[in-house]
Amino acid sequence: MRWALILPVLLMACSGVEETPPDVLSEDRFADVLLESYLIEARTNQEFLGGRVIAVPPAQAYAAMFERFGTSKEQFDRSFTYWSERPAEFKVMHEHILNELSRRKDELAQ
Repeated sequence: MRWALILPVLLMACSGVEETPPDVLSEDRFADVLLESYLIEARTNQEFLGGRVIAVPPAQAYAAMFERFGTSKEQFDRSFTYWSERPAEFKVMHEHILNELSRRKDELAQ
């Protein structure tokens, strides 16, 4: 009798997929925003290291990015913390981002 009560609880606990909290960006959406943030950082570093004046200040670029994606720095930071605490998903996300960056680089080279 006791197993009849315990077994369903165990099955439910082990079978459920963890749902992303409502104040955290979904995996796909976060990956898109993270990709864009990497591009902002890369552009800023290239301009700085090249001795050029930074055309768009990073704070302005990030503000425009957050507006374009309909999110905020706070939600991005919460999402970054959430996804970085899930290394398997975060690794897959980074692999997709690297693939996308490679694809874009190849397009520019053509």
